[in-house]
Amino acid sequence: MKRLLPILFLGFFLGGCQASTIQMSKDENTKLYSRINDPVYGKVHSFQFGSECGDIKRNAEGAIGYVGNWHSSDCGQNSVRSEISESGRRQPKESWYRWNVFLPNDFPIQEGGKLLLGQFHNGECPHVSFTSPGKANGVIYFETMKTWEGDCADTVRIPFTSIQELRGKWTEFVMFSRWENNERGKFQIYLDGKLVLDFKGRTLTKGKENSNYVKVGIYQCCNGDNPILPASALFTTPERSTESLLPK
Repeated sequence: MKRLLPILFLGFFLGGCQASTIQMSKDENTKLYSRINDPVYGKVHSFQFGSECGDIKRNAEGAIGYVGNWHSSDCGQNSVRSEISESGRRQPKESWYRWNVFLPNDFPIQEGGKLLLGQFHNGECPHVSFTSPGKANGVIYFETMKTWEGDCADTVRIPFTSIQELRGKWTEFVMFSRWENNERGKFQIYLDGKLVLDFKGRTLTKGKENSNYVKVGIYQCCNGDNPILPASALFTTPERSTESLLPK
C-alpha cells in the first residue's frame, strides 16, 4: 500500500489538471521576440515590433507614389508582426481556451491598418480574430471573416474591450468556442472572469474548415502610407481544455 500512495497521489494531481499547454512556435515573419521571466506568471512571451521594415512598402506594377518594390512578405504590405503560432492545425469541436495579456501603459493606437492581438487562423483568413482597426480609437472587436475575391472580408465585427482597458495590467482571456460553419456556432469571451461577448453564429470560414490554429501576439497589418508605431506586449502560453477554464 505504501508503494501505491505516491502513484495514487500523482494520478489525482494529473486528473485535476484541466488545461493543456498548446505547443507554439515563432511565426516565420516574426523578427523581434523573446521569452522573459515575469514575477507573476514565470516564463512569458515578449512580443515587439518597430521600424524593421524601413521604407519598404507595397508597390504594384505601374503604381505611382510608392517606394521600394513589390513584396509578398509583411513588409510588402507595410505590416509588422511579432507572433507565435500553434504547431497543430485542428481544434476540438468544442473547446475552452485561456491566455493572459499585458499591454504597457504606452501601447500605441494606430491611425491606419488594423491591430490583431489573437487569431484562430486557417492559413488564408482568420476564422476568428481580436482586432482593432485604424480610426476605431482603440476599440477591440471580435471578428469573423470570409474569403472574397481572392482576399478576405469581415462578416461580423462586435466590440468587447479596448486597448485603453488593457493597458498597464495583466488581463485574463478565457474563451469558449463551438466550431461550426453555420448558425450552430458559438463563441464566448470572458475578461478576468466577466462575460464580455456571447456570440451565436458561424465560427468557421466556409471552405476552410480543415485548418484552424491559434496565433497570439501583436500584428499591425496593412498600414498603407501610415507609419508603424513601435509596440510591445507580454502573453502567457495559450492553454486549451474540454472543461470550463473559468475561475471557481
